[in-house]
Amino acid sequence: MEARKTRVRGVALGLVLLLACATDPDPLRYRLTGSGSHWDVAGNDHVLDDVVPRYRELFDVVLDPAKTQDLDLRALRDDLERSPVDRRNYDALNAVAIAYFELNYRAQRLRGGTQYLSNSFRAAKLLAVPWRAYGEIEEGALRHAILDFFTDAASGEKLESGTTAGRLARIVESLQSKESDPARLERIEALAQHIAATYPLGP
Repeated sequence: MEARKTRVRGVALGLVLLLACATDPDPLRYRLTGSGSHWDVAGNDHVLDDVVPRYRELFDVVLDPAKTQDLDLRALRDDLERSPVDRRNYDALNAVAIAYFELNYRAQRLRGGTQYLSNSFRAAKLLAVPWRAYGEIEEGALRHAILDFFTDAASGEKLESGTTAGRLARIVESLQSKESDPARLERIEALAQHIAATYPLGP
């Protein structure tokens, strides 16, 4: 009887460990898809907590509304473009996304205020980091992750992101010149068309 209880406890413990492993967030992806209107946590995936220690100086500026200085994006750019691709590439992409959504949100909330232009400019510079990396790194999984970010930025799901989503159509469309894979080309074209149709820009 005792041996049977021990076996049952062993099986139960194994199932718990298996379930825990199965639900651990995968860091090798774009992690904010489906995170709702915010960009610090996606379900049980605490994205912000993971990337802040790696990019402490960046987030010291991004997360402080009183700081308006230009962002030093060299560490993000270097990590996102590194080869061979590893977790650092994806951490950089997710850090770009968090910083972009934060500054874009702040800019739109302060439209007409003294910090509107500086936050808009800094958000635009962040978009340029994954755009450039798309042409520097040929690994398909990372390119798909970058497209996941642009898809999320254009979804209108994040707070205030719908206000600026129309500006992404030309950025996404320009990725076609960096791509030769038919499936990703089709995805880029479809995304650019969707953005242009959903968020038409004025003349």
